[in-house]
Amino acid sequence: MLNPLYNDTDGPSLAFLADLLAQPFCRAWCLLREHHPVAVVWYQCHSDCAEVIDLRVRENERRAGVATRLLRASFDALDGVDKVNLEVRAGNTAARALYERMGFQTVGHRADYYATNQGREDALLMSMLLPVTR
Repeated sequence: MLNPLYNDTDGPSLAFLADLLAQPFCRAWCLLREHHPVAVVWYQCHSDCAEVIDLRVRENERRAGVATRLLRASFDALDGVDKVNLEVRAGNTAARALYERMGFQTVGHRADYYATNQGREDALLMSMLLPVTR
């Protein structure tokens, strides 16, 4: 069902993410339009903290607020979670802008974390506290 959103060469494979759902600490939400997936987000949850493992938006749906709507809805559904963490490629300016608009702040980085065709790329670590009333 999610195959149009997933290219196994771009981030975690669909098989890896599907296997996570068998774990009691993993959560995922999918945004559908006319019964077709347009975006999906995967989390690992640990006590009062959640980590975004992957966020995908169908290419023709990007920059239309889809990711924002999905993230906000998933934040509301993350019962007992006060903080959300993620990592993002330093060069992924569109994702970084989205996360900053959502309230994430850069709290660290991992040098040369991601392999690229040109060598290595840093990962930025971002975090945000969720509002008390959601």
